[in-house]
Amino acid sequence: MAKSKRKFLGTALLGLAIALSGCAGNGGNASAPDHSGGTGSSSLDPVTLEVVVPGAKGANYDEVLAEVNKRLKAEMNTQVKFTFVDFADLNQKTNVMLASGESVDLIFDAPWLHLDTMASQGYYEELSELLDQYGPNVKNTRPEQMWDANKINGSIYGVPLGSAYTQQRSVFIRKDLREQLNLQPVKTYEDLKAYLYAVRDSKSGITPLLAGADDVTYSWVNWLIRDDTSVNIRPTNFAGASLMLYYKGNDGKVYNFFETKEPKIWSNIQDVRKLFVDKVMSQDVLTNKSNPAEMQLQNKVAATPQMVFGIPQSYNDQLKQVVPEGELEAVRLFDLTPGKNLSNFKMDNFICIVKTSKHKDRAMMFLDWANRQENYDLLEHGIEGVNWKQAGEHQYETLNNDGGIVSFQLMLNPTLEREWVGTDEETQKFSQFITEADNFTKDVMTGFTFDPTPVKNEVAQFATIQAKYYSGIFNGALDPDEYFAKFKGEGEAVLGKIQTELQNQVDAFLAKK
Repeated sequence: MAKSKRKFLGTALLGLAIALSGCAGNGGNASAPDHSGGTGSSSLDPVTLEVVVPGAKGANYDEVLAEVNKRLKAEMNTQVKFTFVDFADLNQKTNVMLASGESVDLIFDAPWLHLDTMASQGYYEELSELLDQYGPNVKNTRPEQMWDANKINGSIYGVPLGSAYTQQRSVFIRKDLREQLNLQPVKTYEDLKAYLYAVRDSKSGITPLLAGADDVTYSWVNWLIRDDTSVNIRPTNFAGASLMLYYKGNDGKVYNFFETKEPKIWSNIQDVRKLFVDKVMSQDVLTNKSNPAEMQLQNKVAATPQMVFGIPQSYNDQLKQVVPEGELEAVRLFDLTPGKNLSNFKMDNFICIVKTSKHKDRAMMFLDWANRQENYDLLEHGIEGVNWKQAGEHQYETLNNDGGIVSFQLMLNPTLEREWVGTDEETQKFSQFITEADNFTKDVMTGFTFDPTPVKNEVAQFATIQAKYYSGIFNGALDPDEYFAKFKGEGEAVLGKIQTELQNQVDAFLAKK
């Protein structure tokens, strides 16, 4: 689950009413929005928007969608239809949708998916004019530095979705198990390993650790490297979160793992191999198709990597249905020292308008609608008074059947997010730290986007090679001493060509600064 719910305390900034005339793209006629940000529907033709996002339908999907479409019908004579794609199939299915010209208006994409490639190949609409004409709320709920840092070749091909300057990350463990095993709270990676081995030795039948092999981001080595400020290694995003080409420190150099065998990455690879051999890492890590989080809530797994800092109340509620005394806690290895973490202020997720959409104006109008507080709350939390209720200006309280439809897939921003009222002080400390730009050192690569077009064949070729080895090596399932050599033999020449092109583009970018 590459999903994140990043919480931020902010002030709603609703756009001023802008007189609209004419139409953008090929879709329908637009009328002027009213002062609440809504749009009268009387002059608009009926439109149904096709929206493709990752994940799965939540428990309240039908009821919430009905309310969404009721409001949309009244305000802009529009209906919306969501297609959810499982993360394991996201790359392949969205590729096919775009290449085949399938009828899609809005589609989720990301640097870890294929955003740069699809934008450079012309699959997405450039959004500047649509934002100016139909998207005041979309613009005003995101700071200028977010827009500036998330352009592709100087243009806006997707609305950045995020509310902080780095990704929240933690490892969810079972607090009740830790206490039963007489272990102190987990503060370090060594503490975490002690917990994992203790779970293994407890003969409880619970798998100690399960990473997400279907998504490189969740590979165990990637997870550990992302939070290690002693090296500040991060992916170049030429192939999602792959560390085969990486940046290190802030020197503007592209490093090739085949060449460097970076000591910190390699030592983590050796470490996770031991976890696998010792039956601490799930023996099914490469073949598991179930959501690790769901398996943890079913009392099958004792630790999983998650893209949040705190435990959602709904998770503990679900776990207690299986294990009445069960309780999760978050292990955070993130460094809270100001200045130690680098940020390029890029967001991990985007929503894009497809170039072939016949309703580009209406798609932007819908996004603008979704970036109004009352609609944002509906989409993210569900129906007020039924699924959730307000608790203070920018907090919310969950009810028994809490939950909406989407968040990070469609409209997540730093202005409209609410903090769950039950968020503990430690989680708040971490969450608020990453919303402050001054806590980060600016990445020299801020504003850079790789154009893979000159090496698109090599990128495709390497993706096929990488799929055979990466997740196995970076999750411990393959012996690195044997399989890294095979990986290198097949991929080194191809990766070298990509590295050369990427470095040339980096050098050209830095020369202009």
